[in-house]
Amino acid sequence: MDKIIIPSNIEDAISLYNNAAPEEGGLVLISICDTGGYSIYINNRRFHVGTQDILIVPHGESIGKICLDSKDTDINFVCISSSIFLNNIRSGRNAWGILMYTKNNPVFPLSKSDRALTSSYLQVVKGKLATPRGFYYDEILKSLLQCVIFELCVIISRDLTTSEDNPFEKRKDLIFKKFIELLSESDGCRRSVRSYADELCISSKYLSAVTIDICGKNAHELILNNVVSRIKSELDFSDKSIKELSSQFGFPNLSAFGNFVKTRLGVSPREYRNGKKSRIQ
Repeated sequence: MDKIIIPSNIEDAISLYNNAAPEEGGLVLISICDTGGYSIYINNRRFHVGTQDILIVPHGESIGKICLDSKDTDINFVCISSSIFLNNIRSGRNAWGILMYTKNNPVFPLSKSDRALTSSYLQVVKGKLATPRGFYYDEILKSLLQCVIFELCVIISRDLTTSEDNPFEKRKDLIFKKFIELLSESDGCRRSVRSYADELCISSKYLSAVTIDICGKNAHELILNNVVSRIKSELDFSDKSIKELSSQFGFPNLSAFGNFVKTRLGVSPREYRNGKKSRIQ
């Protein structure tokens, strides 16, 4: 399961976010202000978060100091690996908008019903994190997080407007959305940036420039993340042999497949599958 952390205080939240390893995709910081309020500096820009507001900071930003409005201010934080968001972009219609919109607009007001629902979801997630790992632990946690992320999509969608932005920026957003749609339709066999770029009628270099600008990762990395996600799913839940999976994902031989999996997951396909079995027993 990807990383989910509940920081115990403000200092821990900032430290965890700012020091997250870029090669692991970084973290997304989510914060709900229960009482009081605070100011937070993101990329040297000041934002104020009040009571009943929610803060969503996508990965790749720089969080500076936080100044509380009063000593009675109560804030809840959760850090989620950005790969969870990327995975949900593939499974949720228009969820890609979170990554684009929150970069410049990280603070959103919550209605009473939004606040109650979001807090309930987060409490359930916290409760699950506190339980011993057991059968279907990862799958249950992933499903709960999907609910949280889709609820965030609903909240953010209310704030989205059809403003008259730079046409160039609009085109980049559309390209990114279409690229993510193509990834979601992919069976995991396509690992070439050029194949996607050709389908979008743009150059590979421009496609990567678009993805880096919007979500902080180049197209090649997003493609490989998609492939790895699909391979993990097959290793976790299918009964297909390693040889069958190697052929299914278009690798020339078992050795190439094994090297790819070990490079991305740190273990061989067989070791990953055996480790999964031991974790749920």
